Amino acid sequence: MLINYKIAIIIQLFIILSVLPVSPQNTAESDTIVINSININNGGDGIAAEIIDYKYAANWAYNTGLTLLSDSPPVIDNKGFFIKQFEVEIPVSGYKRDLFYRAYFDFFRYKEKKLPFDSKLKIYVKDIYDNTKLVATADTSCLTGNKLFEVDIPYDLSYPGKFYIVIREYAQKAENWGIWDIIVTSRKITELDGNFIKSLLKNEETKLKISN
Repeated sequence: MLINYKIAIIIQLFIILSVLPVSPQNTAESDTIVINSININNGGDGIAAEIIDYKYAANWAYNTGLTLLSDSPPVIDNKGFFIKQFEVEIPVSGYKRDLFYRAYFDFFRYKEKKLPFDSKLKIYVKDIYDNTKLVATADTSCLTGNKLFEVDIPYDLSYPGKFYIVIREYAQKAENWGIWDIIVTSRKITELDGNFIKSLLKNEETKLKISN
């Protein structure tokens, strides 16, 4: 009888636990990821992207015959990175995977309307299973306007919880494109005010520092 009584108590506890609400364990996930601190090394091929500051970028622009415009909102920290190879692969994770996302690219932009190089980027999204989709093509007209360049992130590729932004440059030589930051968000860009962005950048789990 005592054994049967213990079994009955165990069964009741199991039933109670099975109907209790389960809280998510990963509380660090966000609906917005800011990528503005990246240093990717492609093994023997060297550095694919290099972190630089405004002074370095402005000097590079001056020596190229250009006038660099200021870092644009909503993320303004005067830090960015140059794409140094024809292909760069940037991992993105730490987001809430049940939402739909867009990526906003804040490219280095210039005062001059005519640029001394001819180049374009094809931007792909790749999931963890290597499924890949072309999501946008950017040409040098993106480097003279005042708008962020935006693309949709395919939900079927982002849902697993990690994806890669793959940037391929088509030009005679690389190192034409600089990026202040890439913002991956489910929000409208107008919702990303200064206080919200500061709170993200203070959190090292959402400020991606990539070193492969």
